[in-house]
Amino acid sequence: MSAKQTKAILKKFSPILWQIIFLGISLFVYYLILVNRSPGLIRSISMSLRTGFGIVIPLATLVIYAAYRIPGRIGELFAITATMSLFALALAGLWAAGSTQSVVLNGLIPLTDASAYYVDATRIQYGMDISNFSAMRPFFAGLLSFFLWLSERNLMTAVAIFTATAGFSCFLATREIQRTHGTEIAVFFLILMFLYYRHHSGTTMSETLGVAVSLLGVALLWRGITLHKEWLALFGIGMITLALNIRPGAMFVLPALLLWGGWIFRGQGKFSFKFFGLGAVVILLAFYANKQMINILAGPGGIPFENFAWAFYGLASGGKSWTYIFQAHPELRLLSDAEVTPAIYKLAFEQIRSNPLLLIQGSFFYWRMFFSNTWYNAYAFAAGDNYWVNLAARWGMYLLGGLGIFKWIRDPKNPYTSLAFVTALGVLASVPFVPPTDAYRVRLYAATIPFFVLLPAMGILLIQEWVGKRFPKIQSIPALPEGYPVTAFSVIVIAVMIVSPIWVKTNGKLPTFPTTACPAGTESFYTSFDKGTSVNIYRENKVFLDWMPDFHVSGFRNNAHDLPDANLITAMNGITPPSTLFYALDLQTNQEAILVVETDLLPQPGTLVQFCGRLDYNPDVTPYPIFHAEQVNVVQHGQ
Repeated sequence: MSAKQTKAILKKFSPILWQIIFLGISLFVYYLILVNRSPGLIRSISMSLRTGFGIVIPLATLVIYAAYRIPGRIGELFAITATMSLFALALAGLWAAGSTQSVVLNGLIPLTDASAYYVDATRIQYGMDISNFSAMRPFFAGLLSFFLWLSERNLMTAVAIFTATAGFSCFLATREIQRTHGTEIAVFFLILMFLYYRHHSGTTMSETLGVAVSLLGVALLWRGITLHKEWLALFGIGMITLALNIRPGAMFVLPALLLWGGWIFRGQGKFSFKFFGLGAVVILLAFYANKQMINILAGPGGIPFENFAWAFYGLASGGKSWTYIFQAHPELRLLSDAEVTPAIYKLAFEQIRSNPLLLIQGSFFYWRMFFSNTWYNAYAFAAGDNYWVNLAARWGMYLLGGLGIFKWIRDPKNPYTSLAFVTALGVLASVPFVPPTDAYRVRLYAATIPFFVLLPAMGILLIQEWVGKRFPKIQSIPALPEGYPVTAFSVIVIAVMIVSPIWVKTNGKLPTFPTTACPAGTESFYTSFDKGTSVNIYRENKVFLDWMPDFHVSGFRNNAHDLPDANLITAMNGITPPSTLFYALDLQTNQEAILVVETDLLPQPGTLVQFCGRLDYNPDVTPYPIFHAEQVNVVQHGQ
């Protein structure tokens, strides 16, 4: 090969090499932020970025905007590093404060749905089938199992990988928007996506993956419009479909995208039935992949989207909770899992036939809540602790959304504006079937949250046009090969999501069970104690700075008071230091529990342990089993 040919090849692949180098640098900075334990500026900034809004978010916006305004290669490095740092700081804030939410205790220990995903990811590592709960959306539990395997079951590392994936996906989508619409709209999009994601960062919830995959879908759609490449747009629709399988939500966005794509890529005709047909095939393939993953990870008995039937009955009953079906028909609990879903659908349609007005009443109730002054409204994630700031932010978003609609009316042929408008209609059409009252901060809409943001972003674009003051776009962003790096990263994500869980489960096996018996009057709990999975609680006289995994008992109890379960709060208040807590699966009985053990009794992480103690579990009081260990037997078997 001649020197000229070598130079030509290097020139061709230079953008790719620079992207890899910049990603490596940004990930190193991301890592440094997460491992930092100094009490200085980073700690206070990270805690503010986790929950703050009024001051810290405008300041963060200015910093991000400045980074994205820098031209050339240096600007690209600053932009990706600033984005990854923003996502890292919010995660570090969770670990520094030990915050408690409905799905996480003291910043780490998974609860409710998060604990089900976590335990099922553990089951996959040992070659076991996942539960019916995770079978409803198996991609997340499957990928979590791989990240846990990759990190030697370190939960903190696993959730950090999910957050890094979301941060990089957000950067890619933001860059695509910046190329076509300038820095202002791009940064607006990035900040709002961050505001949504930060509440889920660090939890083992499917939203953490659903948001990342949907961002890649939006980036591919945007790139497809820019280059007028149908295959990129179809790929984007496929990614959005996968995101909706990972975190089911506003499904009517999918037919909306098919109609939009058929019109945008119509060529000389009035509509491209070719695009519509290919898009339908792509969507069906994504649903087929989801079903096959269920069969592999859960067995043929797994039912996709099983809990949609519960929400549908609530809608048919006039806008009731998804749990209402079991209040109205407690006899359903006596049926087998395979019988419950068909029975609920039958009851729902009987309800509609007997009183169809309740269906209309329920629909309007959900739409009203979607635009209400509550935590259930469409932009509840763009908020903080101050009521008036929250009110201004919410109405500001509604106003910008209205301007985005007006911009579409003025220029309906614009592919970007029409994408924002049509997908917004898809979301609104889905609201009755995805009740916003079933979860705070529109959690159920994670896979379509980027479309929430695009419409008000078009409103900002209209304002820029009105005032006639366009800020110059960054012109020095290097032109990349078609779809790269969005296409390459999307392919990697899909491959890892599909292949890795199958590989982990196929190679997983249960360890040999302990042969020793626990003392009379105690029960056995056999599990693995691993690094990055536990929280240590110490007395007040021990001097240290509260930070994951170590906390003073007063801080732990204060954090526990944010739990929605009063009985669990009481149980947590009764824990005496020094104690260590972690969520675990009993490998011998396949049961799960919050395990509490005296810290000094614990062996080195990465050890199989038989805990002897008592199980405190009364489902009528709290759904959480708590195992209080009194004796620790190290099992001398490798894993």
